[in-house]
Amino acid sequence: MHRDLDVMAPRGVLFGLLAAALSFPGTLLAAAFGQGLGAILGGCSWIGVSTPLDHPVWALVNQPTLHFSGLASATGYWWASWLVPMAIAIGALPFLPRARTLAAELFLLHAAWAAAVVGVAWLPLLDPVDGHLGRWLALHHLPGGLLWIAPLVALPAAFGVTIRLLSLLRMVRQHSGRGLRMATVGLHLVVPAAIWAGIATLLRGAPLVMATLAISLPVAMALLVAWKGYPPGFAHRLSELRMASFGRLAVALVIVIGLVWMAGRPLTGGLRAGIMWAHPGSYNNVRPWIDPIPVLWGAHGDGQSVNTVPDTSPL
Repeated sequence: MHRDLDVMAPRGVLFGLLAAALSFPGTLLAAAFGQGLGAILGGCSWIGVSTPLDHPVWALVNQPTLHFSGLASATGYWWASWLVPMAIAIGALPFLPRARTLAAELFLLHAAWAAAVVGVAWLPLLDPVDGHLGRWLALHHLPGGLLWIAPLVALPAAFGVTIRLLSLLRMVRQHSGRGLRMATVGLHLVVPAAIWAGIATLLRGAPLVMATLAISLPVAMALLVAWKGYPPGFAHRLSELRMASFGRLAVALVIVIGLVWMAGRPLTGGLRAGIMWAHPGSYNNVRPWIDPIPVLWGAHGDGQSVNTVPDTSPL
C-alpha cells in the first residue's frame, strides 16, 4: 500500500483538512471577486470588500445611479457572487488543467466542495432579505422561496466531488467497505462543513438556521453517495504527497485567512470589518453593519463615517 497516495493516511487527511481550511474562506474571496466584477460590468467602480463569515460578502462599490440595483445592468452585480462559486464547484474537477499529483487532485476537490457548500448553498440563505439573490428576488417581485433552488444546484457538484474522493480512496484501498467510505467522506467533507457552520454561528451569536439547513443538503448527498457508492479507482497515475506541497499550501492558507480576517472580522457593536481602497461616493452600497477601514491613502478622504445610500428601486 502506497501510504503517500492514501487519502485516509495521516498525511492525506492532514493535507485534505489544510486544503479545506484554505478553500472555505477562499470561496468568500471568490464570491466577492465575482460581485466586484459584475458591478464593474454594470458601470460601478469597485472601492472595497467585506468578507465576514456570518454575513453575506460584499464587494463595496460606488453605483452610477441611486436606482442602479433595480436596473438590468445590475444583474451581474447581484448574481456573479453566486455564479463564480458555481462555476468552480461544477467545473474545477472536470475542466481545470493540473499536475498529475495527489496534492493537486485533493486541492481542487476541496476547492470544488467549498464552492458548492459555501458559495452555492450557504451564502444565498445566510441573509434571505438583504443577501444578493434574496435582494434581487425582492427587487423583481419574485417569491423568496426560490432561494431554496440554490442548495439544490449544489447537489450535482457534491455528487461529483464525493465520487472523485472515493475513487482516490480506491486507488490505494481496493476493498473499501461502507464504514471506510463513510469515514473518508466524514473526515474530508463533512467535518470542514460542520466546523464552518459552527464558527459562523459562534460569530453571529445565534443559530443560522436557514443557511445551516441549506448546506445540510450537499452534506446529505455526500453521505448518501458514500453509503451507496463504490466507484472504480482513480484511473491516472499520481505523484505522492510531498513536503513542498504542504509548504505551498501553508503559505496560501496564511495569506487567505489573513485577507478574510482583515476584511471581515467582528468589531464592537455587532459590526463587521471591511477594507476600502478608494473614496466612497454618494451612491455607495456599504451596509450599515460594515465598518470599512481605508487601506490606501485617500480612500477615506474626510476621515468620517461612510455615508451609506441603501440599494433602492421603485418596488
